[in-house]
Amino acid sequence: MTTSPAKRRVLIVTGHHFAEAARKVDLHFIADTLRAGGDHVDFLACRLSFLSRFLKDGRFDHARQRPLNRWNRIAEGLEEFLWYAPFHPMNLKSPLLNGLTAPVFRLYDRFLPRAVMARMASYTHILIESGPPPLLVHRIRQAAPQARIIYHAADRLRTIHVHPCIEAALADGIGDYNLIHIMAEAMRADFPDDAPILYLPHGIAKETFDRATVSPYAASRNAVSVGDMLFDAQVIDTLAAAYPDWTFHLFGKKAVPSVPRANIVVHGEVAFETIVPFIKFADVGLAPYRQSEAADYLSQSSLKMIQYSYCRLPIVAPVFAAAGRSHICAYRPGDAASAVEAFRRAQAFDRGTIETAGILSWEEAVRRLFDHEVMEGRGRRQL
Repeated sequence: MTTSPAKRRVLIVTGHHFAEAARKVDLHFIADTLRAGGDHVDFLACRLSFLSRFLKDGRFDHARQRPLNRWNRIAEGLEEFLWYAPFHPMNLKSPLLNGLTAPVFRLYDRFLPRAVMARMASYTHILIESGPPPLLVHRIRQAAPQARIIYHAADRLRTIHVHPCIEAALADGIGDYNLIHIMAEAMRADFPDDAPILYLPHGIAKETFDRATVSPYAASRNAVSVGDMLFDAQVIDTLAAAYPDWTFHLFGKKAVPSVPRANIVVHGEVAFETIVPFIKFADVGLAPYRQSEAADYLSQSSLKMIQYSYCRLPIVAPVFAAAGRSHICAYRPGDAASAVEAFRRAQAFDRGTIETAGILSWEEAVRRLFDHEVMEGRGRRQL
């Protein structure tokens, strides 16, 4: 007689996302997949304080419409805690100011609410997203000694320009993690040789893409850009001017061109299910990343490029984000002629040659991440 596996109780600690959002990211797909299997998921959203009022990322406006500093049931098996703290760590863009504030920001974990700490011992797994959450890990580990703590390295900390004390906290507390989940092999060297590293790319919602059968486009020659991380508006401006017979569709809150043009359609931030047919029936996928420090990992970790690949779109992306995919037509950042040429090559690319067999569903990715057994002891592991 076989017994069903015990259900998991998972805490996702994030500095960027809420449990409910129009724009779905990897954490939402992970949570949905876990809940579909009967697991319970809690979101702890940090990086909210009086300082948030002065930021223009929209997080404060969203948070003030929801209950703060208490658990809020979102749906069956899903709860959220929006932690509004006395302060939160932020990069002050000055070595002097960052140095002066580092000792204060390192105290961030002291303010974790009692209602959050009271649940810590109940979690089987705790997922720590890149961003401010590494500052909280040591206290979380003390309160949840039996939990499997996973560092979800969605981004390099220096690429997203966090306060330097967060990078220091991640390095100091590496022993508190059971697993380091990287989405790009380029990130392996960022961690100690004896760290328990698992390279596992994003999954995608294959069934949602497979169900999309109707094109949203009224005409042919459509290029799509999804997301606004490191968005380089100049590339869009250049391509739209060079190819007036093409239509460029932009999705993302901050994905806007520098110069409005008739052949650029700004959709803003919309539901994932709305975006899917725009990706599936496009002719070219755009990943117009702006040059940033140590951003080479995006060639493997970019969720939108995995989605483009599943739909067999040729991709136009900067050279630093082009490794590992033969269907990326790369351009040199800041070189308009290079971008125009890359887009010309994308139009002529044979889409039938784009391989999709290695792309995982979210079910496959979540199973590998949460069910993976890590051998006890230290030492470099090719997980």
